[in-house]
Amino acid sequence: MLGVTEQLHLADIVGVHGVKGWVKIRAYVEDLKLLTQLSHVMVSPGGNTSSGESRAVQIVEVKPQGKGVIASLKGVNDRTMAETLRGWIIEIPATQLPPAEAGVFYWRDLVGLAVFCRYRDRDVLLGKVLRLVETGANDVLVVGPTSDSIGDKETLIPWVPDDVIVAVDLQQGTIRVDWYLDD
Repeated sequence: MLGVTEQLHLADIVGVHGVKGWVKIRAYVEDLKLLTQLSHVMVSPGGNTSSGESRAVQIVEVKPQGKGVIASLKGVNDRTMAETLRGWIIEIPATQLPPAEAGVFYWRDLVGLAVFCRYRDRDVLLGKVLRLVETGANDVLVVGPTSDSIGDKETLIPWVPDDVIVAVDLQQGTIRVDWYLDD
């Protein structure tokens, strides 16, 4: 559809902190500073919130607090105002993200790619990337079966470039992996 820009979900507002309008967030970005550097940030009602309209917001400050993260939003100056945003999401237009460097990929670009491996001297389809999971040691591709894939179960493949992940071709929509199949 023309004119529609993909929105990227950067964080959830999960609660409030203190009396000065700070909100507790669950951030989906590695670098928290990024949240304060972006323009065109929006807060929108999440799936389990009361209705409301999306609106522009400026994230003034973000910092770790205990095991979580808190954020100060411009114009949200007290606990009551912050409480109205509980359950909302923070998002930006996808066009706001800088292009990924060579050999680096945004997770959203990997979801849906077909995953192939070598098996008995031929390329076989393992399935399509459903999602990625952060495990601490390394990220993991969750590959779901398709109607023409070799298996019928989800496959977990560690994201280890040059070892397990052999090649990623976003134009072709494929990932080649050095992975084994359960016989």
